Formats: sequence, structure tokens, C-alpha cells
Amino acid sequence: MMEFIREHKKTIFWITLIGFLFATFAYFGAGGSLVSGQDTVATVNSKKVSYSEYIKAVSRAIDNARQDKKDTELTDAEIQQIKRNTLQDMISEEAFYQLALKYGIKVTDGELKAHLQQIPAFQKDGHFDHRKYYQILAYGLKMTPSEFEESRKRAIAVDKVRFLIYLLSKVSEKEAELEYLRRNGNLKNWSKEKNEFIMTLQSEKRVQLFQQWITQLQQKVKIKDYLGKFENVQSR
Repeated sequence: MMEFIREHKKTIFWITLIGFLFATFAYFGAGGSLVSGQDTVATVNSKKVSYSEYIKAVSRAIDNARQDKKDTELTDAEIQQIKRNTLQDMISEEAFYQLALKYGIKVTDGELKAHLQQIPAFQKDGHFDHRKYYQILAYGLKMTPSEFEESRKRAIAVDKVRFLIYLLSKVSEKEAELEYLRRNGNLKNWSKEKNEFIMTLQSEKRVQLFQQWITQLQQKVKIKDYLGKFENVQSR
């Protein structure tokens, strides 16, 4: 069993990150009072981010980092960075999930089933294998099927938000031609470079739109971070 877990360890960790968008989302608003025994490491628009779930996510991230470094120990600074990144990811996921709910984006049981069946770590001979699925959840992720499937539903909903941004970033051929002319001053090589230029322009527009969404979220989302208070309590 432990050999099975070691074999799939890296894949197990990355399963937990499917659909995350959030390296560019800066969280803010630290402060607030910590109620004794409260399982809240942060709040996003008053929605709680679970401290116990945060600890589990940190543990998985640290295990993965150690696997990558092999015989080299993680430094205290690296562990602290992992903690910060993990909390940032969880806060950002919650912010985007709330945005998905606002736009009425839902994930059906059929969509979830199709998603799970496509994850290679859960497959045997190219097909979804229930035994591997339960083994990875129990011994690798240390999550129940209901916990994991709820987390995947959230991630898929967030992916749908990302797909909306993708659709909005479409560029027409005429729009691309005008922009090519503006940048180059002529259309001499337009026919030869058209396809590559359209793809580049779409990527630029996608980044721009995503940054606009990020800015709007940062202006509207109210976030409080209690991690420092948890760590102060534990250090006493």
C-alpha cells in the first residue's frame, strides 16, 4: 500500500490543485478577533475558510515539496512560503467560487462523474477504477469521497468562470487585422502571420480580461486572515 502511495504521490497532490487560478490574486484585509476553538483561518465575504482543511492542504503541499527535494530538508522559510501560498489559494478559490454562484454556475453529478473518470491516477488500463479511487482518497489525500467530490465540484465551477473569460477573449479576424496594421504600419506579411498573430492577440486579451476580473474582485471582496492569530495561540 505504501508503495502505491509513493508511486502516485505527486499525482495525488496535483489532483487537489486542478482548477486553481490564483497565483495572481493577492489577498488582503488581515485582522479580526479569533474566537477560542473557532475553525476559521480566514473569511471571504463572511464565508469561513476552514482551518482544519487548511492544515490538511498544507500537509499535502509539504509532502509534495519534500518528494520533489528528495533527500534535502525543507527550510523554515520554504515551509512558511508553502503555508502562505496554500492560504492564498484557498481564499482565492472561495472568492471565485462565490463569483460562480453569483452567475448561477452549477456542476451536475454527471459532469462530476465525467471529470473523475478522466483523472489518470484513478484509472487502470485506461478505465476508471473504483478501488484505486478509494485507495488514493483514503491513504493519499486522507479525504472521504464526499469531501473530495465536493471540492471537485467547486473546482469545476471555478473552471467554468475561467472558461467564461476565455470566451470573452475571442478575437475576430477583422479586429486582429486592424490591430496588426496598427502595430506594424502595413499588411505586407498579414496573410503569412495571421494565424499566429490572432492566437497572440487572444492570449493578450485573455490576460487583460482576467486581470480586470481580479481587480474587480479585490475591490468588492472583503477578506480577513486569522492565520497569524492561530500561530500565536499555538506558540504560547
